[in-house]
Amino acid sequence: QQEHKYIRNSKQTPDEYLKELIFKLKDKANILEKLNNNFSWYRLGLFFLGIIISLLFFFFTSNLLTIISILFFLISFAILAHIHGKIIRGLNRLNAWIKIKETHCARINLDWKNIPNVIDQNLDNSPIEIDLDITGNKSLLQLIDFTVSIQGRSLLRSWLLNKAPNKNEIYERQKLVKELIPHSRLRDKMYLIKMMLNKNDFNGELVINWLKNFTPQKSIKKLLILLSILAPLNIILFILSLTINLPAYWAITLLFYIGIYYFGRDRRNNLFEEIEFLNDELKKFRSILTLLENYPYPGNSLIKNECNIFLDKNKLPSFLLKSIENSMSFLRLRKGNPFVWTLIRLLFPIDYFFTRRIDNYKEKLFKKLPAWLNTFYKIDALNSLANFAYLNPEYKFPDIVPGNSPGEKIFEAIEIGHPLIPHENKVFNNFQISSIGETAIITGSNMSGKSTFLRTLGINVCLAYSGGPVNARTLNLSLFRIFTCIKVSDSVIDGISYFYAEVKRLKQLLEIINEKNKLPLFFLIDEIFSGTNNIERLKGSKAFIKALSQANGLGVVATHDLELIKLEQEILNIKN
Repeated sequence: QQEHKYIRNSKQTPDEYLKELIFKLKDKANILEKLNNNFSWYRLGLFFLGIIISLLFFFFTSNLLTIISILFFLISFAILAHIHGKIIRGLNRLNAWIKIKETHCARINLDWKNIPNVIDQNLDNSPIEIDLDITGNKSLLQLIDFTVSIQGRSLLRSWLLNKAPNKNEIYERQKLVKELIPHSRLRDKMYLIKMMLNKNDFNGELVINWLKNFTPQKSIKKLLILLSILAPLNIILFILSLTINLPAYWAITLLFYIGIYYFGRDRRNNLFEEIEFLNDELKKFRSILTLLENYPYPGNSLIKNECNIFLDKNKLPSFLLKSIENSMSFLRLRKGNPFVWTLIRLLFPIDYFFTRRIDNYKEKLFKKLPAWLNTFYKIDALNSLANFAYLNPEYKFPDIVPGNSPGEKIFEAIEIGHPLIPHENKVFNNFQISSIGETAIITGSNMSGKSTFLRTLGINVCLAYSGGPVNARTLNLSLFRIFTCIKVSDSVIDGISYFYAEVKRLKQLLEIINEKNKLPLFFLIDEIFSGTNNIERLKGSKAFIKALSQANGLGVVATHDLELIKLEQEILNIKN
């Protein structure tokens, strides 16, 4: 809660600001840690002092004074424990804040060991993901992922792998990301909720599946009505048997009550299992929704418009989720206090009451939850792009150009760099492609940076189409499909040689580039036909590049074969 008191100086870099903030937060954490240790001793001292003084009163004074002293120390101990609990929660919260800020510093400095790893739910990764390091270890997704939900991360991944980019969608996301950039407190608080409650990502599919499998049971309602009649009847008959010696009719009605109670045990037991499984997910989502409902959005804010579904004061999503959570909390007492729970059930059919209540809430939730989740996932994914832009203020948002105006380049980058390379090792380049069909051939010796340059172009195109900022001073580009052939590998298990794997990949490129599609194909090829001898490589490369130059595409071919640069003189659309 103290985080917002520290204001970033306009001359400070994000890294400098965060390091200064971490230093101040650690000072506060040290103070709380000392308080925590002191209160542990205070509680221990008060406990023994209470025992000693109560014994002295017991042996040397009246029983009344002994009781008063015991009550006094019990109340004092409870107050001290309450204050101590607040200190512990504050310390845990502060340490979580520090961890969040340290992770931000790690993202700026590409300190991978301190950047949370992304658990990839998509085992069948596409070649583009592998070639451009979009997903996996030390990948773009790991660098920018600041989501708190599995589905938010999946949406972010789909934006980065945009197979059919749309100009309006890209610009819409850009506007939302730009608006979210200064709202670091909102992003950090959402992540803090995850860390404080469970540390695992929220999984909305668990809640959706819970609701999909729900079938309202009318028998529960009927049993609840019948048991609600029998419960007070049992009590009345029992009291009458004690007061006016009425025969023990209560024993008969109680047997009926227990038998009927036992009849609906399956539904109740299933619900108890669901509660243990879903309680954390619902609590996490409710806490995040409460934050989104109460956040002070600027007037006429695009983000506020996105979150309008959460802002109806008469139908707040968090209120419905809180109602379900409260009912679940009552039912969880069954596990914590089975003896007390059994006594309560003898007096009132509490299981059936809350089971019926949760069933009613589930019917309401089933209609509204999908829309809530879709909006939340979008905000979750946008937060990651906004955080990436916040931590890298030198990155710029690209412009999407039609590419059909006279003199307009369909791809033009000025001082473009690779976001996964540390700044001190990064090389910036200018690059442009003028028209469809143009193929740039890049030559150079091994280890000269050809492959890195291809990945630099590809990864920035992915960032551009996601709606995020790019590592360039300027990037103007049209809409393309993307195809890469960079990290080709053989397979001993499948009996595929390196050359055969490369041929298969390049054959796929020819098939895709010749498909009828309004979007041209932007291709990146590294060391074309490197798996065969020089003569065959040269012949094959010439024929292949010529075919590419005549198709609906554009791109870059990297090679150390200097013979290929002569193609510029033979084919109009080839540039070196």
